[in-house]
Amino acid sequence: MLRTSAFAIREIDLGQALVQAVIKVAATLYHWQDRAAQRRALAELDQHALQDIGVSRREALAEARKPFWWT
Repeated sequence: MLRTSAFAIREIDLGQALVQAVIKVAATLYHWQDRAAQRRALAELDQHALQDIGVSRREALAEARKPFWWT
């Protein structure tokens, strides 16, 4: 006979919440790492490439100087 209790159900809910929190943290870390890499790449573009994308050197450097957690 299968017995469930409120404690067991709460334990499952907490486990699911923990998994969701870990996934959310991992996704945030991935986005931060990606943003930092994109900003480094932007800072390294030459003038011709910046003109192609319509960004001035000043704008590119201002974006590249932002911390990775800023959007």
